[in-house]
Amino acid sequence: MYDHQTESLWLQVKRKAVAGLMTGTKLEKLASTITSWEKWRKRFPHTKVLSPNTGYTRDYSKDPYADYYKTKKGFFSFLKPGPGAEEKELIIGIEISGIAKGYRLEMLREKKEIRDEILDKTIVLNYDDETDSVQVKDQEGKVIDFTLTYWMVWDGVYPETEVYDE
Repeated sequence: MYDHQTESLWLQVKRKAVAGLMTGTKLEKLASTITSWEKWRKRFPHTKVLSPNTGYTRDYSKDPYADYYKTKKGFFSFLKPGPGAEEKELIIGIEISGIAKGYRLEMLREKKEIRDEILDKTIVLNYDDETDSVQVKDQEGKVIDFTLTYWMVWDGVYPETEVYDE
């Protein structure tokens, strides 16, 4: 991500500027999710959507990235997948005190809950089918920050990541 106003380059996974005037500045994390329109409407029934009638000829009913999402290969396919992971597999990335760990989203969707330890800290990952959402907490119930991203992105920033395997 590049900021034209300050000519700063941002490392999205770490949410901080790595070059330019804003180097070292951290971004505030805003909530986001990857879900279906059906599940979104169930969770937020009063959501308003922009009209596709924009005056342009683009067909907004077709996703221009549909083919990209279908393949598990990355842009250049030179990144080495982690144990049990494919380049574009969605993972939940967690970093605690310099230790990075990845959890396959599909595994969590199947299991609904994963309990694990990072540096003697117990963490619990939960998946909610109804809202298609992930939550990560420690043993005291404190929310743990995580990033949901492609394996190739997380591994590029945290190459020493251990991938959870039951």
